[in-house]
Amino acid sequence: MHIYLLLLSTLLTAAASSGSTEKIGPSREDIESHLSSKTPYRVIANRNDKEVKYPGCTPIRIWSVIRHGTRNPSRKFIECAQTHLHRLRDKIVNSTKSHLSEQQKVALQKWTLTISPDEEKILLVEGEDELLELAERMQNRFPDLLVENYDPLHYKFKYTATQRTLKSAESFATGLFGRQHIRQITYPPALHKDPILRFYKLCNRWKSEVDKNPDSLVEVKKFEQSSEMKKALKQIMKKTGLSGLTPTDAHQMYMACAFETAWSKNQMSPWCAVFDKHSIRTMEYYKELEHYYIDGYGHELTTKIACPAVVDMLDHISPTSVHTNATFYFTHSGTILKLLAHLQLYKDDFVLTHNDFNRNRKWRISKIDAFASNIAFVTFDCGSEAKVLVLHQERVVHLPGCPPDQHLCSYEQIRHILKDSVERCEFNEICKL
Repeated sequence: MHIYLLLLSTLLTAAASSGSTEKIGPSREDIESHLSSKTPYRVIANRNDKEVKYPGCTPIRIWSVIRHGTRNPSRKFIECAQTHLHRLRDKIVNSTKSHLSEQQKVALQKWTLTISPDEEKILLVEGEDELLELAERMQNRFPDLLVENYDPLHYKFKYTATQRTLKSAESFATGLFGRQHIRQITYPPALHKDPILRFYKLCNRWKSEVDKNPDSLVEVKKFEQSSEMKKALKQIMKKTGLSGLTPTDAHQMYMACAFETAWSKNQMSPWCAVFDKHSIRTMEYYKELEHYYIDGYGHELTTKIACPAVVDMLDHISPTSVHTNATFYFTHSGTILKLLAHLQLYKDDFVLTHNDFNRNRKWRISKIDAFASNIAFVTFDCGSEAKVLVLHQERVVHLPGCPPDQHLCSYEQIRHILKDSVERCEFNEICKL
């Protein structure tokens, strides 16, 4: 009898817990690591910043591209949120069919997007912290290469003609040299269409055939009609008490959830409460498909046009290079993803389609293209030859063709792997309409 009562008690507790979980919603961890390109870098940062040492090798050069940190949304999203999302909020709060908890309803009722459209895309405090802390960790790993005293003959910093990359560069420099020294730093003129930092802005063919081509998003549109999306919308409608929600509505809620959660280390956006584990992952995949076909492996042209950045990298990390020892470029999501694709990293052995939601895949935007995402090539003098360490998100990655069981790959081997990138980088010809 005692065992029976104990078992019954356990089952009732589990049932209550399950109901409570459904009411409360997914945890911060469930949400925060599935926010696509709006994932805050703190979720994926490598906190192990021990000095990197290899016997007989000394780090002598570094070339790195770094995405700007956490920012405000675009003007378009801000204006839409201040109208459409406010209307949805009012409907949810007034719904008698909502499955939100009282606490979640109150939070949503208080919600308003107070930022002005004129503040679009500016770097926020969280973004400054991301870059500053990244610099500190990189310096701890390579203290003899990333010295604490700024010297324009040793360091080169460059950003695009945007506030968010300028402030990211300054925050990174603060992490290296301290706030009192950042005014000493010199920067080359910032360009909106930089041939290295934002090469795709100069490629008219890519703009026409990929970026502005509705056919690029065919798989995204198919996913909107998929059973997974319908299941996600059904869950969101049940949670909010609304009917007739569209993928566009869900996307607006997802973006509000993503941006506002990225902004704060301590607080999730009230909009995250409308999702469960499945629906948040559905919206994540929705964005993954978009990036795959605009910035990744979905079009061969996209993977080719990053060659100017690769040529620049090989030139800077050469052991005989005449360039500065430490080169840091502050740029954008589009640059990071196209460069990863050009390097054949995170490439699945299948083409991503609307049917691949449940497949294990390497193309995970939340992991590979969060705010402050970074790629670095570090050259080591190993006596008889120069070797290169390749890092992405502060972790070792192996270029296809490099030894998969070793961290370092010879510089000559990397030049051989990327031979076509150098010899066939006819950018103007590739991009001609």
